[in-house]
Amino acid sequence: MDKPIVLVLSVDPAVQPESLIAKIRKVPDDQGLESLADGHTGYNYHIQTKYYDTDIVFCVCKSTTELDTMPAPILKQTEGILIYFDSKDRNFLKLLPEYASFVTDADIEFGILLCGELQDESEKGITYREAKQFCDALDVIELEPSGETDEGEAAGVDELIQAMHNFIWSNVNMTRKDSSGGGVVGGEPVLQGSSAEEGEMTEDERRADEEVKDFEKLLTQLMQFRTNTSSWTRNERLAYAQEFAEIFDEMIADDD
Repeated sequence: MDKPIVLVLSVDPAVQPESLIAKIRKVPDDQGLESLADGHTGYNYHIQTKYYDTDIVFCVCKSTTELDTMPAPILKQTEGILIYFDSKDRNFLKLLPEYASFVTDADIEFGILLCGELQDESEKGITYREAKQFCDALDVIELEPSGETDEGEAAGVDELIQAMHNFIWSNVNMTRKDSSGGGVVGGEPVLQGSSAEEGEMTEDERRADEEVKDFEKLLTQLMQFRTNTSSWTRNERLAYAQEFAEIFDEMIADDD
């Protein structure tokens, strides 16, 4: 299966798309590269959580004009877009409807606007309310927020990475340890000799086994996500995907 592509565009001349990708990947720019259509370079990024892993590819987009002329093979694989802007430049608001149309037309479900820090007052630049008012198809994340965050709450680049972990990419691969010391790979439990094979499960093992079964049910729904929702509207798919993300968060929180 082709890896999902995430387009990365910067409308701020002071910030290059490659620098944004580097902050996320945290590896040298010359590592994990692959060739994409029409000479474009892809930056591989591996997402690993307790329950699943996946690989996506970042693709640099140099300008809004280039965004409109992206090769069809790349657009076909595109599932996300990151757009960096200067929050002090109010002219950017004029471009937001155009980006919203692109996201909708390309059927992109993971779209995020990035900036250093949003402004508190419109006289100083772009506020969060204005960004969402002009474009409800894209979320907004501050990469360098100065305000305090709640304890345990991700902020900045960590918030962006968390958002990518919570999104349901088309090529997600589910893996989880079960009570027998084996794992769940591709939705099928893999057992490694234990008392569970002989029906001699302790109460803790039974409880863990039930959790695995619940997880398998969730996995089945997840793997059928795109097929089952192909005729839905974008907002309906987003709402359904959010339900999955919340369930994953709850499962991870329970284990912690």
